[in-house]
Amino acid sequence: MIQLADGAYCWSSFNPEKKFNFNGHILRTPEGTVIVDPVPFSADDLSCIEAAGLKPDALVITNRNHLREYQSVLKRWKIPIVLHAAEVPEAGITPERTVVDGDAIFGLVCVHLPGKSPGEIALYWPERRLFLLGDALIAPGGKLRTVPAEKQDDPAALKRSLELLRTYDFDHLLVGDGDPLLGDAKTAVVAFLNKNK
Repeated sequence: MIQLADGAYCWSSFNPEKKFNFNGHILRTPEGTVIVDPVPFSADDLSCIEAAGLKPDALVITNRNHLREYQSVLKRWKIPIVLHAAEVPEAGITPERTVVDGDAIFGLVCVHLPGKSPGEIALYWPERRLFLLGDALIAPGGKLRTVPAEKQDDPAALKRSLELLRTYDFDHLLVGDGDPLLGDAKTAVVAFLNKNK
C-alpha cells in the first residue's frame, strides 16, 4: 500500500492478461474513511492499513465490474456498501445505501458518469483537488483511455459524461485500472478529451 496524497492511499494487484494494475483505494477525509473498489489485500497491505489507523466507515463500489474483493472487506469490517441507484439492478448485490449525482459520501462528492455502465460514479474530493474514477477512464502506464467500446454500455453517453470533467478543478486523478496521474491531471484529461472529440 502506498500513500498517493494526503488522506489518499492505494494498493494494487497486477493483471497479467491486461498487463496493468487493478487498484483499490482508501480515502480518509475529516468526515470519515471509505474503501473504494477493493482488490486483494496482501498481509503487508493489511498491516499498513492497521498502522495508519485506516478504519473504514463505508465501502464504495464505482461500477458493477468493481465488486472485486468486496466480500473480504465486509468480512473484516462491518460497513455499509454504497452504490449508485442505477447500478443496483445489474450489480447482483443489495447495497445499504444508494447514491445519485451530487450526494456526499463522508466529504466526497458522488459524480455520476454513465456510459460504461448506467450507474458508473466517480468520487470528487474538492479540498484535495482529487478525482477518483472507476472505469470511466483508465490509465495503463499513466496514459488515459477508455475501456474498449465493446465493454461500454453506451459509448455516446460515456463521451458526454467525460465532458463533465472539464467543469471541475482537480490536480490528481486516481484510477481503478492503470496508474494515477499526480499533479496537473486536469491538463491531461482535457488534452485527452480534445483529442477524442
